[in-house]
Amino acid sequence: MKYQTAIAAGITAAALAGFAFAKAPEIESARIDSMVAEVLRQADLNPNQTQKPDGKAIRRDVITRLQTLEVLKNEALKANLDKDPAVQTQLKTVIAQFYANQYVQYLERNTEVDDAQVRRLYDLQTRMIKLQQVSFASEADAHAAQELLLKGLSFDELMKRYPNPEQKFDNFIMPQQLPPTLAEVINPMNRGDVTVEPVKVQNRYYLFKLSAVERNPEAQPFELVRNQVLQQAKQQKVRQQIEQLLKANGITPQAQ
Repeated sequence: MKYQTAIAAGITAAALAGFAFAKAPEIESARIDSMVAEVLRQADLNPNQTQKPDGKAIRRDVITRLQTLEVLKNEALKANLDKDPAVQTQLKTVIAQFYANQYVQYLERNTEVDDAQVRRLYDLQTRMIKLQQVSFASEADAHAAQELLLKGLSFDELMKRYPNPEQKFDNFIMPQQLPPTLAEVINPMNRGDVTVEPVKVQNRYYLFKLSAVERNPEAQPFELVRNQVLQQAKQQKVRQQIEQLLKANGITPQAQ
């Protein structure tokens, strides 16, 4: 009995030793470098990033993640999942998503944005505004009020002629707080501008005047966030390029 127990213990120890000293998959250095670079790129885009990323720690984590993927992939192949029709269908979508993401990154790398564009986007993101407004039941009534403005009536006088309770609101707001369709109209305007066409909001038609503009006192200085704003400016131009590409291929881009 002692002899059999010793044999069993020896076999168990050998098995455990085999697991303990199994060699992890070898990962090509190019794959590691590529993934590390992507992790660092994502960290640079994080506006809350306050410390320099630990490159060595990131590399160790990347190696472990890639080795884990290799082990699980190999087990999937052993289980013949690569021959499963449902898996192959999903793989086509994964491949399409991968190349789509690569093309977006390609466009971002090859899209130029000058300092003036970056500064304009920063100013837009950090400005606070005051709006004056008059509202009407119909578009025709709004156009008639515009004619009064063209004849010399001031916007303040127009507000007195067409009062509504909403006109009492006189606080600064961020353009981002506005409904997207209204923000799209207001964003290009400068102080003193009046909307060129009536703006429909719910069931009313509005004329707006941008009466005041100031910088958000809580906004971070431009120098601290320039890189993030630069990336956002590039992404805006890339989205415009993609929208044009989709339209050229018979696809109507979905509203963001």
